[in-house]
Amino acid sequence: MSLAPSVLLLVIACSLGWAGVDLLRKLLVAKISPIALVFLLTLGVVPLFAVWMAVGGSSLPRPGYLVPALASVALNVAANLLYLEGMRITPISVTVPLLSLTPAFASLLAIPLLGERPTPLHALGILMVVGGAIALHWGRSVDDGHHGTVKGAVFVALTALFWSLATPLDKLAVERADAPFHAFVLTAGVAVGVLGVLAARRRLGDIGQVRQVPGLYVLALVVSALALGLQFLALPHVFVGTVETLKRGIGNFMALLAGWVFF
Repeated sequence: MSLAPSVLLLVIACSLGWAGVDLLRKLLVAKISPIALVFLLTLGVVPLFAVWMAVGGSSLPRPGYLVPALASVALNVAANLLYLEGMRITPISVTVPLLSLTPAFASLLAIPLLGERPTPLHALGILMVVGGAIALHWGRSVDDGHHGTVKGAVFVALTALFWSLATPLDKLAVERADAPFHAFVLTAGVAVGVLGVLAARRRLGDIGQVRQVPGLYVLALVVSALALGLQFLALPHVFVGTVETLKRGIGNFMALLAGWVFF
């Protein structure tokens, strides 16, 4: 699949947006518990996607939408909880590069789910990004001053697997529904699922922690909505492996820069 310049710019903008989300989540999780943060971020963007639906005049989804949409919701609940916990205990320069495993996982999963077979050049690009992630992580241990590194790395590796499966499912969903509709369903579904986890753990009071960082929270909502919306607009026009490769390649560089500047 060849990329039109407009689609390439869309994917690059989406990738920069996710890099910003990674940084903002790392800053927020220092003040807000991971589970409460997932709930706050997903619930907060629901009204933004509702406005997008109203302005864009979204229609009802076509047959075959429900199964991939609900599966993506479940995977995203698990992945977000694992990722934020991993970010809390592990340096950002380790956690974000580990997500570079998602292009490899997503490309492999897209073959049976979507029939998307990467070309040799695409496969080489994916291997280069994954190789860079391994090089950045290689040699770290629990004795490097970050005692949660190994545990956090396991959490983030599982996150990579879950998100890799969720992305092809999202593509199946946006082929059967408008992008703002699926964004609304996904974020609302994740918010409901995480709210249940908070209630089960009797941690609903953690939601009030957002009062410590209101400005940062609002910024995170705007950037999150832009990143997810741009991704759903791009998915029908590009292989999921290409989206994930650009996201993680740009994310790796921005993570190292953010780790140096902010942490």
